[in-house]
Amino acid sequence: MFKMLHPLFFVVPAAWLAILLLLGLNAVTPTLEAFGLAPNFRWVVLVVQALLGLLFLTPLWRIVWKIVPGLNRWFYPDLAGEWHVEVESNFSRIEALLDAAADQSASIDLRYCPAAMLPPLQRGLMRAKIKQSWVRMDMELWDPANEGPIKRSETIVVDPFRGSQGEHGLGYIFDQENDTDTPSDAACFRGAAWIIRDQNDPNILHGRMWNDRMWRRGMNTAANIKLTRVRPWRSCYQWLGSFRSRTPAA
Repeated sequence: MFKMLHPLFFVVPAAWLAILLLLGLNAVTPTLEAFGLAPNFRWVVLVVQALLGLLFLTPLWRIVWKIVPGLNRWFYPDLAGEWHVEVESNFSRIEALLDAAADQSASIDLRYCPAAMLPPLQRGLMRAKIKQSWVRMDMELWDPANEGPIKRSETIVVDPFRGSQGEHGLGYIFDQENDTDTPSDAACFRGAAWIIRDQNDPNILHGRMWNDRMWRRGMNTAANIKLTRVRPWRSCYQWLGSFRSRTPAA
């Protein structure tokens, strides 16, 4: 996240902190000397480094964001944690086009046909985990039910951005491997996504993703994507419910 800030954002607070510490140190120097301590400027440097390190190199900043929730809107939101992912892919429409091309008795023109004639977008459910710090961001996606073809999906680049009026989000490039042996499909491919934080609900991200899967044959797909934050208490409740459903009745 530090990339979104001007260097003065770090320099000015550090300078004021050092000045205040120096003034305080000068005020207590006679008392410290009475106990045999000889304070010097190195103390101030160590304290400033320690405080900045705690704030920017540890999860302490997340506590500050909870205490001052306005920082999620004024600067950039805390997106760390797990998310439910809903995907609406156009793969079903690509399949319809391929089926029409293979069957001379059927025809479909995706350019001009009424929207009612289009196959519904193919829905899928996934899970995502975002790791966020001041130094870097990472995102991992997986299929929790193991019902889809996704075997592995790892992010190569995650880049947060700040939009106007609090429309903050992130763009990322990912590398994905599917568990498939179909000749007309690609097992490994790369893609990208652009998602923003919902203005009305801070626990929702939405946007679009696309990939280069079978692009030489014009079969690369795109999808709407929606991420909903997983709340710990709700996950615990769902887990307890699933455990009770598996427990045989007495």
